[in-house]
Amino acid sequence: MKLAIFPLPVYLLPGGITRLRIFEQRYLKMVKQAVTGEGFVISLYQQDQENHVSGWGSHVKIIDFQHGDDGLLYIDVQCEAIVSVINTEADEDNLLHGNVEISNHWPMQPDSMDSRLLADELSKFFVDNPTYASLYPKPNFDSPVWVCSRWLELIPINSEKKRCFIEPDSFPQAMSFLSTVIIQENEQ
Repeated sequence: MKLAIFPLPVYLLPGGITRLRIFEQRYLKMVKQAVTGEGFVISLYQQDQENHVSGWGSHVKIIDFQHGDDGLLYIDVQCEAIVSVINTEADEDNLLHGNVEISNHWPMQPDSMDSRLLADELSKFFVDNPTYASLYPKPNFDSPVWVCSRWLELIPINSEKKRCFIEPDSFPQAMSFLSTVIIQENEQ
């Protein structure tokens, strides 16, 4: 599948939602294409890579949009899947397009003591951060996969260090990492 590619410093896993501010002409074009088609890919911005695109990205669909008081377009996008970005090329407007292949991510996971504790902490975060919480009108605190994914998006560490968590078998490592960072930190 060939999709528009938007290099950004954004780490988004399946089910994740983010708000983007669109102002460049090439990205306004991308939004017009995405609304009628298959969405687009947010690829982690890489300074040292060709076209600044990493080898993977988040296939997103637009779920809401509005014009801000500043006259700019704001879109909310939700990640549908992790994709491998095979190659990229720029069109006449310098908008990148690439061939992408959908990658498997984490399968459903059973509930555990740690996943419940992470869900409780995420629920508190939502209460304390209503702007962020407003992106998720139906949060799924009962899903360990959903909870871990949202925490990984929120944790302020280098996105390249988070890259290992896009692998389909990385859920146990993600749970262990988050348990150390979130749960043990809050117990101190």
